[in-house]
Amino acid sequence: MGDEKILHIAQRLFALTNRTSVQYTVHMLIQTLPDTMTRLAQMGDAAVFEPVGDNPQQERRRVPYQSHSLEECITNVSTPTGKRKILKTMVTTACERNCYYCPFRAGRSKTKRVTFGPDELASGFDTLQRAGQVEGMFLSSGIIKGSVTTQDKIIDTVEIIRDRYNYQGYIHLKIMPGAEYDQLYRAMQLADRVSVNLEGPTQERLDALAPKKDFQRELLHMLQLAEQIRRTHPYEKLAG
Repeated sequence: MGDEKILHIAQRLFALTNRTSVQYTVHMLIQTLPDTMTRLAQMGDAAVFEPVGDNPQQERRRVPYQSHSLEECITNVSTPTGKRKILKTMVTTACERNCYYCPFRAGRSKTKRVTFGPDELASGFDTLQRAGQVEGMFLSSGIIKGSVTTQDKIIDTVEIIRDRYNYQGYIHLKIMPGAEYDQLYRAMQLADRVSVNLEGPTQERLDALAPKKDFQRELLHMLQLAEQIRRTHPYEKLAG
């Protein structure tokens, strides 16, 4: 199905949703939209607890939690340029880490996993953005085959969005624990905002929540590298 056809379907779907009280279920989306949109809807609660903007306590989704609507992935977020409708999603909900707070942690065999390739996810975002349903993107991921491989997929996705689809709007990228310097630098070039999940202030506290994470090497070091990059490239536009 071509991009124009997908865009037309997305516009009709959201126009109908806005005129009525109908909440689209996953089954209805399967009948209406391509597989990419269906799986985005299935990932609606993947990033529910991830803060995205300047006032995370005030972030609100446009439909109820676990409504299984495509709109469950879209959150109203405060950004430096005003409030925007942000697509909150992930490259994959599969993960090899066992962070106790995470619904997608390793070992939960009954949890359904959803995975996107960079081209597919970038195309899905472009479709929603051109249909006027989102004004930005927050992209995170579970970790599969290590943090470096996962960070590459995040970066690849956003490079496609920026270069192929020429999208210049708001993007917030999650930095994987233990990502490499060049990956962090590239992410800061591509995004308006980057962030690291810092679940505890010490290794001891971190062990109680995310026992496979290294506080100094994987988390605190990422923040130190980000500051180093900003100092090294003072005249380059980099993510905050």
